[in-house]
Amino acid sequence: MKTSNILMLEELMSKRLNPISKVVPPRTGNVCYTYDRVSSRDQMINGNSLAWQFERLDEYAVKNNLIIKNRYGGTYESAKNDERKQFKIMLADISKDKMVSSILVYSYDRFSRSGANGIFLLDNLKKLGLKIIAVTQEVDSFTPTGNFQENLYMLLSKLDNDMRRDKSISGSKSMVKKGYWPYATPRGYTNTVKYATADKHIYIINDEGKMLRRAFEWKASGKFSNQQIVDKLALKGVTVSLRYIAWIFANPFYCGYVYSSLFPGELISGKHPALINDDTFIKVNNISKQNAISGVPKKLNVDELPLKVFVRDMFSNSPFTGYQNKKKKLFYYKTREAGTRINISAKKLNSHFEKLLQSLEYDNSKKEKLKSLLNEKLSKHFEDNKVDENMNKKRISELQNNLDKMEERFVLNEITKEQYDKFSIKYREEVVQLKQETKANEEMSSNLKKAIEKGLEIVENISQVWVSSDYYEKQKLQYLVFPEGMLYDKKNDRVRTHRINTLFREIAIQSRVLAETKNDNPFLDCHFGSNVGTTGFEPATTRPPDVCATGLRYVPKN
Repeated sequence: MKTSNILMLEELMSKRLNPISKVVPPRTGNVCYTYDRVSSRDQMINGNSLAWQFERLDEYAVKNNLIIKNRYGGTYESAKNDERKQFKIMLADISKDKMVSSILVYSYDRFSRSGANGIFLLDNLKKLGLKIIAVTQEVDSFTPTGNFQENLYMLLSKLDNDMRRDKSISGSKSMVKKGYWPYATPRGYTNTVKYATADKHIYIINDEGKMLRRAFEWKASGKFSNQQIVDKLALKGVTVSLRYIAWIFANPFYCGYVYSSLFPGELISGKHPALINDDTFIKVNNISKQNAISGVPKKLNVDELPLKVFVRDMFSNSPFTGYQNKKKKLFYYKTREAGTRINISAKKLNSHFEKLLQSLEYDNSKKEKLKSLLNEKLSKHFEDNKVDENMNKKRISELQNNLDKMEERFVLNEITKEQYDKFSIKYREEVVQLKQETKANEEMSSNLKKAIEKGLEIVENISQVWVSSDYYEKQKLQYLVFPEGMLYDKKNDRVRTHRINTLFREIAIQSRVLAETKNDNPFLDCHFGSNVGTTGFEPATTRPPDVCATGLRYVPKN
């Protein structure tokens, strides 16, 4: 016989070696959930798979005396990663509902196609005492043989999914290589042939796309930050996040290319219409990589250094700062970045710029003919404003409808006075701002002759106006004419620009056309922007431009 001490020791060791099992026995009862799904929207809309699954699950429940408490799925959800919305809701409800003993699915591949992760899910459900019953592949998952069969079904589903994926990738590769876009339609475009293979898609640029084109132009001008562009788009009724606008600016789809991880580092000419040209896209992305540097002078006695920050080294793109040699009492410009070591006399660089301004001036005797030519040429540049005006009018109409609906809801006591005041004030302010902007555009278009008159007045003797102005007025005039600043080529001792205000560019070109000047026309050598700048003296806030291969320049004669 065992002594009492031996019995006590056996009991103690039994507890240590065989701790209380945490395995939950299978739940009993006849309450169940059902889960059914298809893999694509097209299957859900045009196929009968969901209806078929629904009928088979109901038949099984009736036959086996099961009560269906809740149904989940009923939509298209990919089973390859187990991040399905309906699926996650079902799992959350299972942990709370102790009455449920099983989940009915049509087959194991409807439950999961993620292989090992699907097996992991099954194991965790078993720990809760739940059975997964596949009505077309019925096994007892709580026996070793049944558990093996269940896991085998899950792995076969994963294999089938991998084979489908490989086939899909091969198809996508073929489409991308030919310039077709087999993915979701990017914002700004409408696919007029939906639910077809990529080679059948026909993309058109929609109204939102026209505003995104303006966003690219705003960014390329160097005058607006991403946040300002997001705010301007919101005013037009186009809502994008700060992160998303950065993604749009970096997406080559908008300049007519397709780019996919299937072909890393390779741009393929797309079959869709480009929203913008290559030059604008490159310019936008170069600007995005640079940091704006303020041009506010540290001291007020800097009239001798008006080109600070405005001029940059052509090769390093480093902005020039200025200093005074107190011993010689002379002023100099120098690059601010270490390693560039470019110094130039302020008198010399200022002289280059003054002579460049002189090349803008025209023969006063041909002023009336020049006016006529400019009016004809520049009127074309206001066509873009029509897009703005139409979008503004459309947005104003939407806001007016919102105000009318809110007023009606307020009268019917569906919303409080606080809610009405909060949103009605916001809508009315937006309407006022849009109307002001539309009016300004209309006035600018209708007052083109006045704008030309003002531009001719500025340019007539612009070099002397600049020389006689103080630092601040010089800066205003510089950025008015050359919104993106100037570049200095130390090696060849010349200044050049990436873009000139369209109004002044056209004055220079048309004045030379009238004078029949064929040589020494620096304004025909570079691609300039097409936005007509303001004719007042408002300075533009700019970012440094990318180096232009051929640009407006003044080359001093020896």
